[in-house]
Amino acid sequence: MNWFQRFPDRLEQEKEAVGNLLSEGWVKQVVWAVDESAGTVSAEVDFEAGGKLREVRLVYPFVYPFCPMQVLPRAEGERWSNHQWPSGELCLEMRADNWHTDFNGADMLLSARKLLGTEAQVDDAGNAMRVPTTHHFTPAQLLNFRALRLVISDAMIAEVIRRGDEVHGMDLTAISHDGCVVYFAVGLVGSVEHDGWIDVGIPSRLRAKANLIARVAVLQKSDTRHLALLDKKRSPAEVWVQFSPIAYSGYGIVVGLLEGQVVAKWLGDEKAYDVARVPMDNQQRAPGRNSTIAGKRVAIVGCGSMGSKVAASLARAGVKDFYLVDGDVMKVANIVRNDLDWTAVGAHKVEGVTERLQAINPGIKVDGWIGHLGGQFSTADLVTCLGKLAECDLIVETTASGQGFGMAAHVATMDCIPMVWGRVFGGGYGGYVARSRPGLEADALDVRHEIYTWMTNPEFPKPPKDSDIDYGVEPDDQPSMVADDADVSVVAAHLARLALDALLAAEESDYPFSAYVIGLRAEWIFTGPFQTFPILLKAPPAKEAGGACHSTAFSGLPGLAQPAAAG
Repeated sequence: MNWFQRFPDRLEQEKEAVGNLLSEGWVKQVVWAVDESAGTVSAEVDFEAGGKLREVRLVYPFVYPFCPMQVLPRAEGERWSNHQWPSGELCLEMRADNWHTDFNGADMLLSARKLLGTEAQVDDAGNAMRVPTTHHFTPAQLLNFRALRLVISDAMIAEVIRRGDEVHGMDLTAISHDGCVVYFAVGLVGSVEHDGWIDVGIPSRLRAKANLIARVAVLQKSDTRHLALLDKKRSPAEVWVQFSPIAYSGYGIVVGLLEGQVVAKWLGDEKAYDVARVPMDNQQRAPGRNSTIAGKRVAIVGCGSMGSKVAASLARAGVKDFYLVDGDVMKVANIVRNDLDWTAVGAHKVEGVTERLQAINPGIKVDGWIGHLGGQFSTADLVTCLGKLAECDLIVETTASGQGFGMAAHVATMDCIPMVWGRVFGGGYGGYVARSRPGLEADALDVRHEIYTWMTNPEFPKPPKDSDIDYGVEPDDQPSMVADDADVSVVAAHLARLALDALLAAEESDYPFSAYVIGLRAEWIFTGPFQTFPILLKAPPAKEAGGACHSTAFSGLPGLAQPAAAG
């Protein structure tokens, strides 16, 4: 139902309020129209303001009266005011940020008359009066009007300044979007005086795609380069010649650095266009205590739906050293849940997650092993993987594989490494997360058994299938687990939070329990969404509490089956 059908009295009130302005003399004509298909009402209004007859259209949107109507010239392209959006709409005292349903079209017309009347006046010096702006545009809003943008780091600017006043070649990677082109400054070209320089703060995948070279120089106020960049009447060739002795070819990008400001131009055949620097900030967004995890190494065993999400979350939280274990290849069908996308299809998930982490933070160190714990690999390969697991500060296990879990748990137990893991129940109606910390909980295998015992309580309904489907591996003869991305994401977020907590000292932990069963809808033991059951685990055996950990060289592991013979 349209607003004017839902609130018929409001439409009559609008007509009355605007009609009353006719009696004041400055409003000359009002013609109303209703568009039921669009759900809008419009009024063509002629009124006098600033010594001129103004022909405007008031457009009441389909969500009226909960947002303001538009007031804009009826003639397309007319510019009346400094307070006018690119679409022509006048920016008045009543706007989206301060609108109240008590305002009406008459208020908007009065505001338009006031604006245009003030700007038509001149002061004693003969200058046109200006209406002060009350707008505080965000940097992002200002970029709405800039189709060409430059991302250049403080490190790049500092390096250009260090090199002196000469012009340097700057490598750029251009990424096109629907509404803009973003240029990334990724490095400086070497010269006789200077070696080439790479901005290591830019992800390697962006650096590898550098496809343009700009000219960059430090400016002095009002020097020839500065004046060339400011002068909008100069041809592109006249601007180019200030930055390069090479004959102008009809295309170029030039960048000037002046007292902390970046002035850039895109030069075409006949016209030069401004390139806006994208402002960055260094605000602290992660909790301060996350700084303690920066030196920790985390293993992600399983880079499937859950593991890929946990890895990305930990990278954003500040983990900078990862060891990834997974033997699967990213497939199109995995996109529905994996944190990776089409750009990783065909690559091993370890490779895809590596690129993903380094795209989040180029300073992240990633090592990996492409294989499944428990798969057919040489003993030497397996021992190498397990040895690297033993060097980690935390193991995150997400394979849902019994063999993979068992091997990871053995390493965690023998080398006193905290381990966390999570599962999503088939059907996606819930899951659980758990941890095992040396001396604080039993070893991971015992904790898993306690969880299974809890879930098979005879007083509970039949428990969901759990761990029967290895959805991280998904062999051809086994069906995939059914759950959507939101289901996996909820459990993965809980697991990432538990992983970060496990990297802190025990006394700093936010979790009084070490296993939580999480419901996402009313099913099994859950009576509603987001119902959580903490599981009280037994204390570790006395012989383990405070006991020494074993160090393994992984020359042989008790209880591990040898790989089957090739055949």
